[in-house]
Amino acid sequence: MRAHHPTAALLVVVALAAGCSSSGDSATTVVSTTTTAASTTTTTRAPAPGYENQLGTVLRFTDVTDSAGIDVVREPIPSGVVKTKETLIMRAGAAAGDFDGDGLPDLFIVGSDERPDMLFRNMGDGTFTDIAPEAGLAATHMGAGAAAVDYEGDGDLDVFVTSHGPIGEIGPGHQRFYRNEGDGTFTEMAAEMGLATASVIEGDGFGSAWGDIDLDGDLDLFVAGWQRESAGNRLFLNEGGGFVDVTDEAGIVNDGIRGFSPCLADMNGDAYPDLLLVADFGTSRYYANNGDGTFANRTGTAGLGQEWSGMGTAIGDVDNDGLVDWYVTAIFDSDAEGRGDGNKLYLNKGGHQFLESAGSMGVDDGGWGWGTALVDLDLDGDLDIVETNGWPLPAYSGELTKLWINDGAGMFSEAAAVAGLDHDVMGLGVITIDYDRDGDLDLAFTSPEAEFRLYRNDLAGADAHWLRVDLDTSGTGLAPQGYGSTVTVTTGDLTQTRWVAGCANYLTSNEPGAFFGVGPAPTIDRVVVTWPDGTETVLTDVTADQALVITPG
Repeated sequence: MRAHHPTAALLVVVALAAGCSSSGDSATTVVSTTTTAASTTTTTRAPAPGYENQLGTVLRFTDVTDSAGIDVVREPIPSGVVKTKETLIMRAGAAAGDFDGDGLPDLFIVGSDERPDMLFRNMGDGTFTDIAPEAGLAATHMGAGAAAVDYEGDGDLDVFVTSHGPIGEIGPGHQRFYRNEGDGTFTEMAAEMGLATASVIEGDGFGSAWGDIDLDGDLDLFVAGWQRESAGNRLFLNEGGGFVDVTDEAGIVNDGIRGFSPCLADMNGDAYPDLLLVADFGTSRYYANNGDGTFANRTGTAGLGQEWSGMGTAIGDVDNDGLVDWYVTAIFDSDAEGRGDGNKLYLNKGGHQFLESAGSMGVDDGGWGWGTALVDLDLDGDLDIVETNGWPLPAYSGELTKLWINDGAGMFSEAAAVAGLDHDVMGLGVITIDYDRDGDLDLAFTSPEAEFRLYRNDLAGADAHWLRVDLDTSGTGLAPQGYGSTVTVTTGDLTQTRWVAGCANYLTSNEPGAFFGVGPAPTIDRVVVTWPDGTETVLTDVTADQALVITPG
């Protein structure tokens, strides 16, 4: 392994300083008015006090959905309607990313069965505008999940959308793949690229994940399928001019897998991304990449797959030991119906071995869990957990989205209410996005029967420094956006690692980039990028509170 030091090509973009960093008045009182034939009642809800961490930093969220102009509402499914894939109940995808190259992250939101897909452009003033019609993205179909990726390494984010077919014509062969032309428009080319069909049996397709499984420098794709007999969990190899289904040759067996949320990430440090597939009814799978184009099912021997009703997925180093851990959401059985014992947090012990620790760390009960994210929301150097939830049963309706704050000592504390994260409708997808470019990460949530919501992170405090790292591998022969790389940041005796990998939180994908909180440190001792080919780029004495774009060499 050779090291490259600060002579590496580097573009530095300075963002806003930490402290009381978010724009807007986070203490605004929320007023709601209810009108009846007899009277008008006005109720006032005081702003949340905020969650104060050990550094004195206060974490508080503000629902800015209305002021941002994101008017996406799905109608509740009528009572008595059978909740199958033919309804909206498990489908509400979205993806975040800078689709127009202006430096601001936008939001692609999969439409309802009555409304076309949407592309909300970030206007830079706290508002968004839907430009999907002129961009060529306003398709009306039975859409499910979305992922944003620069599949060809040209610097423009493309969009892959899983779909169950046109309205009234549910069937296989209708996934959508939009190539970004770089001029504000997209071209749908799923059939041309060999990606229109996952299941050949029936309309299916939920989460999708990208990764360079053979380390040839281009990105491959895994699509999850949930329908019982669809055999819709498929691996597509990128062959340059198109994709080929190599599921069977790779040794991935569709033995009743009810797939929801895949992830392609290197879990053992050999550079080859493994397949983490969260699935329902006890069918989650962990396929280790053998490095020769095949995968081995190591679910049982690795100590994984313990969840019964697996739905959402997230990876990250929750204990800062340099190994990537895996968080899986599932149903916590509140009414003894045999739905399972909740979420699982698999701590990586190396060598494809994991220790399940959700209960002991306080993050097993998320209700009827769906999408999730591992993210440092209070910028103290420890990854926190967000999990959205809900189902139209009394035991699982109206529960707040979970916000578990990592104390850095092996425990999490639930803080959604005190932090003002008042998301209490049925949620499916979670998205992390720094839409206002102030350095702390904001949250967005999709819902199958209520409104899409955007929450601004109004973090306040002097000890809330941060760093964002994006990777530019264009022209290097490495995978686009640095997929397969790791980014390690050291401040004093704290070292944090982020993995640049493709994961479907649940039908959703986060804004690309490696985000770090470094607490009271205004200067970062070392930033190390380990590229998929084993080379390193090392930077020292890096000023915090900025965004870096790092290239190999």
